[in-house]
Amino acid sequence: MSDPKERKRTPSSLPEVHKEQLFRHIVSTFPYSIWWKDRNCVYLGTNEMSARGAGLSSADEIVGLTDYDLPWTAEEAEQYIRVDKAVMASGEPMLNIEETQRQADGSQRYLLTCKVPLKDENGEVFGILGSWTDITDRKLTELALARAKDEAERANNAKSDFLATVSHELRTPLTLILSPLERLLETQHTALPGDVRDELELIRRNTARLLNVVSDLLDFSKAEAARMEVDWEPVDVNRFTSLMLSDIRPSAVARGRTLAMTDDAVGVVLLDRYKYERILLNLISNALKFSHPGGHVEVALRALDDASFELSVRDEGIGIPRGELGKLFSKFTQVDGSVKRRYEGTGLGLSLVKQFAELMRGSVAIESEVGQGTTVRVRLPRAVEDGGPRDAEPESRSENSTAQTRRWLSSLPPVETWSGGGEPEQDAGAPRGERQSSRPPGPLPALPASCLPAPLASPGAKADRPLLLLVDDNPDMRQFMRSLLSPSYRLLEATNGLEAQRLIERSPPHVIVSDVMMPLMSGVELIAWLKAHPVLRHVPVILVTARADDEAVASGLDGGADEYLVKPFSPRELLARVRSMVRLYRSYQQLGAEQAEIARHSGMAQVAMDVLHSVGNTLSSAGVTAELLRDRLSRSRLPRLSRALAELMGGGPEVAGPAGEPRSESLRRYVELALAALEQEQAETAADVERVREQLDVIRDAIRAQERYAYRNAYRTERLSVGEVIRESLHVHGVALVNARVALRLDLRPADDIVANRHDLLTILYNLLDNARAAFGEGEAREAWIELSTWQDGAEVCCAVEDNGPGVPEGARMQVFQYGFTTREGANGIGLHFSANRMRSFGGSIRIEDGREGGARVVLTFPAAPGADARAR
Repeated sequence: MSDPKERKRTPSSLPEVHKEQLFRHIVSTFPYSIWWKDRNCVYLGTNEMSARGAGLSSADEIVGLTDYDLPWTAEEAEQYIRVDKAVMASGEPMLNIEETQRQADGSQRYLLTCKVPLKDENGEVFGILGSWTDITDRKLTELALARAKDEAERANNAKSDFLATVSHELRTPLTLILSPLERLLETQHTALPGDVRDELELIRRNTARLLNVVSDLLDFSKAEAARMEVDWEPVDVNRFTSLMLSDIRPSAVARGRTLAMTDDAVGVVLLDRYKYERILLNLISNALKFSHPGGHVEVALRALDDASFELSVRDEGIGIPRGELGKLFSKFTQVDGSVKRRYEGTGLGLSLVKQFAELMRGSVAIESEVGQGTTVRVRLPRAVEDGGPRDAEPESRSENSTAQTRRWLSSLPPVETWSGGGEPEQDAGAPRGERQSSRPPGPLPALPASCLPAPLASPGAKADRPLLLLVDDNPDMRQFMRSLLSPSYRLLEATNGLEAQRLIERSPPHVIVSDVMMPLMSGVELIAWLKAHPVLRHVPVILVTARADDEAVASGLDGGADEYLVKPFSPRELLARVRSMVRLYRSYQQLGAEQAEIARHSGMAQVAMDVLHSVGNTLSSAGVTAELLRDRLSRSRLPRLSRALAELMGGGPEVAGPAGEPRSESLRRYVELALAALEQEQAETAADVERVREQLDVIRDAIRAQERYAYRNAYRTERLSVGEVIRESLHVHGVALVNARVALRLDLRPADDIVANRHDLLTILYNLLDNARAAFGEGEAREAWIELSTWQDGAEVCCAVEDNGPGVPEGARMQVFQYGFTTREGANGIGLHFSANRMRSFGGSIRIEDGREGGARVVLTFPAAPGADARAR
């Protein structure tokens, strides 16, 4: 049996006409433009796709034409023919030729062309076969990317040139500021007044800092433009590094860090002294900045081999997340770029370290673990100049480090001391990054009263001056603002939002001046916390920032800032804005007092309505009594007594009469006179009673008219949240509590809505808060507090107002709700009576219990609104 694979089938031959049709069909359906020419570059045929691009109605029309007869440009036609002839002459194909081609519609296309020579049986070339693919879209994209890249490179070069130019221009005036200033401080140090010397030191520090930033920008622009050269010179790297550390160590120790060095004998190597010094300064600066107080920084020099050595700087600081390590050497990049970042800087330091190391044919590596610290290793070549001095010594400042190190040291901020306006906090020595607020950020903290400020008075004695809180993590900025504001204001200071929050809880200020970008809690977050507070939301805030764009200003004001101050600002502007905010605070105080007075009068109006109602009832009773009296007098027995006496004319008492007058006659006359007198008295009494009844009717009508007017909207009820009504009440009455130095505590747990009259409920809360506040005597040593709380108890909603005052005697707890009863001198006994009546109208109740510290706890109980699902059930 034969293998099927070895079988050969004889194909049936196609007639020539069929072969021609098959060829045309294949060519016409091919997904590329195809054409073929003879040796004279005359077209012999093409497919429909190619014919359409040439503007022909059919493929047959191209036969006998050349490229000069088609819509291509003359340059394109000449190029096509030149390549065709080259292919046919060489007998080798040419593939992936990029060409342009003008189409019949005038559009320009990009083609990827392949050309293959056509050969006969003898290998002789008799023509050429070509195909092309339209790559216009791809080519346009490539050209756009190339243009964008060129534009980006030009823009980058322009930026680098601009930075270099500006840096050069800035260095001259900065030098002319810094040099005379340093000479003045050195030669006239003892002659200058203390405050003037402090101001000059502040200028010197920040001028040196600005000069460091300018130097970074200049070096960066040179490195970016590849215009930075390496100035090789022999340097005893052990001695040079040791001397630099000797200068830096005192500043590190003053800030609570230790700085040590371990080294191998590396000796004299070829280095760029400037770049090596910049590398070491940047690494030490980062290590000190990111280390906690009490931390240790170690600098090490290690000889790796004869060809290289390693400089490493290790700290025990906060560490860097593994996912962030790759970003550290990118320009203008910081691991924490948010407004809450803890550390200042341009983000150029490590980028320059990497660039400088690579310029000196070295490399940089970094190792870090969060919470354990960071180690940066710089590997540099150890080449020694032939015949060069092996004992080279660095130039020194009195045989010490160079101007770079001096300038860096002079730019360091002063060692911070406690400046919080009182005793240091217990954790003042802890790292700034680890300090925590006394309570987590929240909208409703307790406000201890021991440090609450009294209402503002006119500037005079120090205790009467407005209290300002300065919040900024830059000590020089705080020093500057302190020097401007301390003559007119009392000051508190904080380095971030959390410290500010703690101080506000202890001593609410009258105005806050806050930076935006601060560690742990930004200025924007501090404002959000403050404006959510029911009592302190009125404290004005001035937001200070370096961002001057409209979006930043709008964002700060929308976030709740009352003023927006852009750095740099003039002293006069700062003082004017603070004065404006103090006036605003006084306006808030006055408005709060007026609102409280309005609420008090409104509450009294509600009480008056209740009194009117009670008086109306009393007068109605008096009217009824008068009616009964008149009716009783009208039914008097005196007329019948008169008739009875007339029948008894013959007997009775002895009555003296005129001489000779019979006794009976005298008795009769006496009785008649008595009856007349009684009848007159009865008539007069009836008239008096009638007048009383008429007067009572007038009073009753007036009271009813007043009741109809006063109660027009008094009993309109609505669905309310007790917690929201409490916040509304505190918004009106909170200032009075602050001014009375009473701490406010809130424990508002979720509870169902109730159905009540909003104004009546506000009046009840005002009565209870006012009673609790008034319970504290003047000059009491203990810390007074009032707590408002809400909770759900089954189908009832409960609210309590508790204080730590003297409390209410148990025997008086029911009487206090009676009209006119009071336990406080000067009170009218109406408030709690009104509150009890209103609570009954709501379907609820009110009671008094013992407080936790001997005070009183007034509990209001409401039925939950119909259809409410109890949240705590």
